[in-house]
Amino acid sequence: MQVENESPTSWGAFYERIEHSIENARTLETASRQLIDCLYSELSQSVVLARVFATLRLSELTPDLQEFARRLARTASLELSQDSFALTLLGTAGESPAWNARLRSVGHQAIPLVSAGFITAIPMMSALLDQMGFDLGWIRGEPGLMARSMGKMAGTFFVEDAATTRDSRGRLVIAAQDFVRQYGVKTVFGFGGGYAIGGRFVVVICFLRQRIGKAAAIRFQSLVNIFKSKTGPFITDPRKIF
Repeated sequence: MQVENESPTSWGAFYERIEHSIENARTLETASRQLIDCLYSELSQSVVLARVFATLRLSELTPDLQEFARRLARTASLELSQDSFALTLLGTAGESPAWNARLRSVGHQAIPLVSAGFITAIPMMSALLDQMGFDLGWIRGEPGLMARSMGKMAGTFFVEDAATTRDSRGRLVIAAQDFVRQYGVKTVFGFGGGYAIGGRFVVVICFLRQRIGKAAAIRFQSLVNIFKSKTGPFITDPRKIF
């Protein structure tokens, strides 16, 4: 299956295969890995790299991930509490062997959502949260307020041309231009949404070797509801995350 030009019947069968791939998962991590493995297998003609992230509190992370998030925060002279949120990589698949294990990620295992300034300094992350409806001004060290804003998130992240699209500050949204050139990345898109419990959302990001329109990217949004319906019980139980 390719991202563009598929019939409604093809999309319906695609949704069913994705749903089937995660139906026996027993943890959020397992469901995320199975989702992304199936997605990459289905779309390997188009996708260079696909990843799924979820927001988790620092207290819910493994010790290694906690230290990873703290280390990133310290690069901006920021400190995290156990209630701080981190956008945590839970599944990854791609054409490079190094992209098929989340713990091999150099910079994205657990990205702390600790301050508006920290997030704004990362062009893709800033654009992702902005396009999905998250007001960066709400990150002020108030977990309850931030949780409510993240719980309302939903939508599609879309970068039509990874090599040229810039944000409102004039920065390239996809800063890793060596990666874009080496792997011929054309369009980047993401889809995601918030869980009913505050402060939890999930987002999938795909880097494509073909150019697509936003309408095609939006069709993936239905997968979020499928994923959330299967993983809702996991997100409320720290024992069922990893």
